[in-house]
Amino acid sequence: MSYAEWKRETTIPQILFGLQLPYRKPDSPLARFLWRRRVWVEVTFALSMLEPWEKFLVMFVMYAALLLMGTAGVLYLPHHLAFLRARAAYYLFGSDSPAAVSDSLVRLKDAAAWGLNASIENVSSISSTLFTGSAPAEL
Repeated sequence: MSYAEWKRETTIPQILFGLQLPYRKPDSPLARFLWRRRVWVEVTFALSMLEPWEKFLVMFVMYAALLLMGTAGVLYLPHHLAFLRARAAYYLFGSDSPAAVSDSLVRLKDAAAWGLNASIENVSSISSTLFTGSAPAEL
């Protein structure tokens, strides 16, 4: 490697998509962070020992897996979180319908009136805001 090649500035696309890891640390903070992650990946998985076509294949599989996980996170995760919220309501209150949940909260309010250490106003504000999504007036 010549001195001029070693001295040239490393760019972010070279760090992310280049087959050869740049030797010199970049000057910008984002590029330096990505360069360190790239060095970590290459050292951990011994990519520096591979042929260029093998390194391309490993990096292609890694980027494809990251793309699929990102797509799943954007497309599937919101639906799954709504499903988990409904399941949590079912397990906590006995049903996932709003009427049954409000009945459960009335029973909780009655239990609080028997001397449990809970505030009736807080229980009422929680029951009114559970399915509306707005914040309670005072907690």
